[in-house]
Amino acid sequence: MTHDSPIASPAAPADENSVDQVTRLIREDILSGRLRPGDRLKTAELAQRLGFSTMPLREALRKLEGEGLVEIEPNRGATVRQLDRSYVTDLYELNTELRIFAMRRGMATLTLARIDELETLAAEYHDKITSGADDAALEINRRFNARLVEFGGNKEALRVFLRGWDTIFAFRRSYGYGSGRRRIMAQEMKLLLEAMRRQDVAGAEAILRMQNAAMMEDLVARLPG
Repeated sequence: MTHDSPIASPAAPADENSVDQVTRLIREDILSGRLRPGDRLKTAELAQRLGFSTMPLREALRKLEGEGLVEIEPNRGATVRQLDRSYVTDLYELNTELRIFAMRRGMATLTLARIDELETLAAEYHDKITSGADDAALEINRRFNARLVEFGGNKEALRVFLRGWDTIFAFRRSYGYGSGRRRIMAQEMKLLLEAMRRQDVAGAEAILRMQNAAMMEDLVARLPG
């Protein structure tokens, strides 16, 4: 992957074993919102639906527990993880630190072409929000921030960022946003890009931290109970 290639969802590896395959399928169901927080993950039902035996399914659920997407409890089995304040805080803190790390690294090699690309995505995001195309806006938001991290030039940071981002926004699909939050995100994108054009690292970092605090509190406020 080069810096200026678009972010794409990874294809299924040709050498996937059965555990990897079923892990990927269940992960995709969770991240797409087909499986929602609190849903029971019954091995027999999953085996019938996905066409796998119970052995790789059990191992897949343990792997997804390690990723933070699934909870496994004695006498209750596996469920899609519910959110609490601590988990939300940890996810957003890591997400933001990775964006700040990448922004600082990427500022040294920032070009007008890269700024123009991000500004195009920001404009598309604003248009989708204005027209009510929320799912399309969500994907553009992902592309915007993935490119921001990719410009930092650290492939491992990008990999960790994308996994965390997709986890956060799987839960966003279930819980939604507070009133006006999406429009404020469009303003935050604009402010971030203005700071980057000025080579204002401190200003850009402040905007990312401000957005982190607002997004985190917005999601926490929408959690049940």
